[in-house]
Amino acid sequence: MSFQTLAERSHRCSVDLPGGELDSLERFLQKPKRTMAALLSRERMTPLGQGRFLYQSRPFRVLQFEIRPVVVFQAVWQHRCLRIDFEDCQLKGLGAVQEAVRFECRAVLTPRDQRLDAEATAALAIAERHPLQRLPLSVMEALASKALGLVVVRLERRCQGGLRRAVERWIHAAGEQADGQRNPRLQSLPFIGQRRDVVDQDEQNAD
Repeated sequence: MSFQTLAERSHRCSVDLPGGELDSLERFLQKPKRTMAALLSRERMTPLGQGRFLYQSRPFRVLQFEIRPVVVFQAVWQHRCLRIDFEDCQLKGLGAVQEAVRFECRAVLTPRDQRLDAEATAALAIAERHPLQRLPLSVMEALASKALGLVVVRLERRCQGGLRRAVERWIHAAGEQADGQRNPRLQSLPFIGQRRDVVDQDEQNAD
């Protein structure tokens, strides 16, 4: 089945992380499960193994449609960045036209000193020779553009919200652990032991 692209949208943002050294941010991103659980809703994500995940997104509302994306994607640490590629996306809630609409997305998270750079490209396409193409092209393009705009807004919010908070906790916990290792006397303090547990538990959960 051939598809015609209706709209494509690219978006870039930077997540400022004071105190986040490059090697520490790289170690955070090297565990895709940890990163995706911070970026997305952990309760809606199911690991499939080999860096692949099933994600059932919260609904988007476009006109009278309540669209519920169900996505299979892969997240891989490669060339010193985390690459996220959609393998399949079903747009539930579109009724009879559901199979005629295709959503594609790819994203890259790149660690820098004191920040993370995020870049995403998303596109919506429609099957050629489908009855939907009887609608004016301008109408379909406007609807597709609006839908992608909602996606971009949500991605930006998740980067600046959940992802930022998770990395800040990681930086803080790793820093306290390093301080404890440099000064053995600090090992006896309860909060140092607790923060070391946070880092260790995070590593286990990300496997």
